[in-house]
Order: sequence, then C-alpha cells, then structure tokens
Amino acid sequence: MLVENLFIGDKQISEQEIIHFPYGIIGLENYTKFMVVENPNFKPFCWLISLDQKDFAIPVVNPFLLMKEYRMQFPLELTQELRENSNCCEVFCTVSPKGEQGSVTLNLKGPILIDYLKREGRQVILNSDILSISYPLN
Repeated sequence: MLVENLFIGDKQISEQEIIHFPYGIIGLENYTKFMVVENPNFKPFCWLISLDQKDFAIPVVNPFLLMKEYRMQFPLELTQELRENSNCCEVFCTVSPKGEQGSVTLNLKGPILIDYLKREGRQVILNSDILSISYPLN
C-alpha cells in the first residue's frame, strides 16, 4: 500500500504496519488508521502518523522512559493487561510543544495504548486527579 504523508513522504507500507483505532482518538474520531514512525535523531520521541489524513501526525513518547512513577497511576486491570502483553503492547502519551512559555508537555491523563499483535490502538482516560493533560517536561 502506498502512503502519501507530509511527515514521511511517499512510502510503501505493509498492512502489518497499520494500527487500527476503531474509535479514533479523542477529538479525531474520524481518523482510524495510523502507524508509528520512529526517527533515530529524535529518540525517545516518535510520530503517530495518520493514514487517513496525509498532513496529520501526533508526536508521542513512551512515558515510562521519562517517568517511572507513571505506572502507579494506571488502574489495576490496565496494569495487568500491559504486564501480560508487555512484549507486544506499548503506551504512548501525546506531546505538545505549545506549553506555557514554550515548554514541551505530555498528556498523562489520556495515554494511547497500542497492541502490536492485534494491530489495534485505543486512547484511555485515566481517572487519577493528580495526572495532568499538560505535564511539563524538564
């Protein structure tokens, strides 16, 4: 399948690279097909690139690489699911470069979960009052 995207150019991809979001992402419910693209120059950050809209991508990062204590805020059933599928599941938080005074922030309250075996993704809203939708990265 040929993908035309502003962020990666024209690229031939396989069906195995497509992550289906049956319910979309909050605010982007009509975008249901994405792929995760890593750039070695920007690790640990990645792009979640829309295959439905050629000029749309979301910067994301695995929050556990930046804050180990984040895992303690996950509900028990979600923690068990991640632990059981640790080899094929990944958690991402969206990154916003438009925080206060130009800071980069993470949305810790609405992580994106990707199951690479099922080729499926979903965004969940965590119920913790101490999690921020604009947590500043230092």
